[in-house]
Amino acid sequence: MESSTVFVLAAFNRLHKKMNVLYHDYAKSVGLSDAAFWLMYSLYECGQPCTQKSLCAAWFYAPQTINSALKNMEEQGFITLELAPKSRKNKQVFFTEAGKELVEKKIVPLVNAEERSFERLDEQERNQLLAITQKHIEILEEEISKIE
Repeated sequence: MESSTVFVLAAFNRLHKKMNVLYHDYAKSVGLSDAAFWLMYSLYECGQPCTQKSLCAAWFYAPQTINSALKNMEEQGFITLELAPKSRKNKQVFFTEAGKELVEKKIVPLVNAEERSFERLDEQERNQLLAITQKHIEILEEEISKIE
């Protein structure tokens, strides 16, 4: 591998890590674990009840991680879990009043900050960022699958 590629890849990985740290630090500052933060974020984003299964798929968390975070959030009074219609095991997640309040005070301001930051990129930059990131992930998945 060329040294310039190594340098650029290292810079890219540091930027990715910095992005993760931004979200981790924000979650911590509002008293949430990373998983709980992303679950609250996802539930807000859905705008409707979500199942545990759909949350796992959306955020690439293991079912055990989601289940544990949901149990903690339920114990804290932020959500309730109810069986999905016509299901014997799939549960839907609903915000309680305390959960709605937490989302309004802590998640919505972050979402607004994300939107403002994204809007500061022009439309072409936004589209390029998404397209290149998606392409890189697909190629990386392919390359990782080749590792023995």
